[in-house]
Amino acid sequence: MAVRVLPYRGFNAGGIRRPRSNQTNGTRIEVHAQMQIGTGVTKFVAAALGVVAATGLTAADASAQVRPWEDYGYVGINYMYQQRDRAFTESLSETIFEETATSTISHASGGGGGFDIGGAVRVWENLGVGVAVTSYNTKSGAAVSATIPHPLFFNRPRSAALNVSNLEYKEVGVHLQGVWVMPVTEQITVAVSGGPSIFRVDQDLISTVTSSEIGAPFDAVTIAATSTTASESAVGGHVGADVQYWVNERYGGGIFLRYAAGSVDLPTAGGAQSIDVGGFQIGIGLRAKF
Repeated sequence: MAVRVLPYRGFNAGGIRRPRSNQTNGTRIEVHAQMQIGTGVTKFVAAALGVVAATGLTAADASAQVRPWEDYGYVGINYMYQQRDRAFTESLSETIFEETATSTISHASGGGGGFDIGGAVRVWENLGVGVAVTSYNTKSGAAVSATIPHPLFFNRPRSAALNVSNLEYKEVGVHLQGVWVMPVTEQITVAVSGGPSIFRVDQDLISTVTSSEIGAPFDAVTIAATSTTASESAVGGHVGADVQYWVNERYGGGIFLRYAAGSVDLPTAGGAQSIDVGGFQIGIGLRAKF
């Protein structure tokens, strides 16, 4: 293998490049990102679906006709869980030692908890219009795989890997709703809704990957990463249902199910990256009608 010989500074008398002591001041990150949905969330979802199914059977037995909706409207506040697995890849490159260093970053994130607040007002018979606002965030991990040129020899790149787990994904959704409200009994009301959704996403991305030499014989190298937050908005849609149980004429509780979907193009260092937003949402909370 040929030894690199260059006719300018940075070489000793033998023509061999002096190693650089430290390419960056970045701190090496060696953390492992492990994201999973806990069994508690799974039990909560199963229990909530059971309640919705039981309520639907009760509603079918209670009345074969839809009762008129006589209230002006209702509001609700919920704790919710949103499930959506996301995975995408971005690439970075730069010139080091007169050769190209490349980094491939694989992002992955799952579901998370958040809050939902919304309501609707009656506009005609059982038809209403409303809005719901959801907000949730979750941890986002990134696996970085890099190839770094050798400081002494051409065409002998070194490989390095890094796991980053301190990234974050945030999402706010505004769901504009047409609502059909069906009072089933004096205590049970079912509201079916759908319409457009507006999403605002903040996603942490890897902005730079830097390398540091360990020392002779320079066969190994460490890497560090810095992150930045990319923000973008998009329009999608949703459908859902809200099962409400009223303990008196004004106050009660409820369980809602919703599926919201959309796609945003995030500006990354390697170019625009499209990711899915929204997901399956389930929540439970308080209700008030007026």
